[in-house]
Amino acid sequence: MKLKIFLSSVFLSIIVQSVCAEDYFTHNRAAFSGTLTSSYSYSLEASYHYMFCKYIGVGGAVGYWANWYEDGWASGSDWNIDEDNNKPSNLYLRPSVVLKSPCIRLKATKWSLYAEPGTMLNVPYQRVCIEKTQNPMRTDYDYISTNKGQWFAIDLRLGINMDIGPCGFSAGYMMSNLDIYSQYRHLSYNGTSFEKFYPKKSFMLGAYLMLSYNF
Repeated sequence: MKLKIFLSSVFLSIIVQSVCAEDYFTHNRAAFSGTLTSSYSYSLEASYHYMFCKYIGVGGAVGYWANWYEDGWASGSDWNIDEDNNKPSNLYLRPSVVLKSPCIRLKATKWSLYAEPGTMLNVPYQRVCIEKTQNPMRTDYDYISTNKGQWFAIDLRLGINMDIGPCGFSAGYMMSNLDIYSQYRHLSYNGTSFEKFYPKKSFMLGAYLMLSYNF
């Protein structure tokens, strides 16, 4: 009986060490990440999180998102939006929480599930250039702006995380209620609203990649 208890204890110890062993831990986590979304947009951001323990951290990021495919073109009889301004973009702050599961060790790597819910705070201002045209030469420029539209969005990233010493790599899915055309739909020029030129996309899916460093 004592031998069975001893062997069982050794076996359980091996399982616990292989699943939960994490001999490298620090409180500071810096990361650089990028996303591609179903709204034909991408984002790049740099983040920092303070890890209270191995599984929970709180922090935020500074980032930039932009539309890379033109899905609408605002224009009138003698004007059109400047080509460089036809793709919406914005700077943002993103407070977020990092959640990691206990890891599984495979040789020198440690694998865990990863989740990062956050809120995206966009700059609540948008300014675009209008080209005035005539027969069909460009004759002048005009500028219009708005402080309306969506500036607050909620998003979530879910994926798998791999750590090798202080370095980490994460990849997976992201989802967000950010509407990238929201501010553009509040613009108008010469009595023409931009709303009909830019579609409403109130929910988007995508994928993310992230490189991190713990120090």
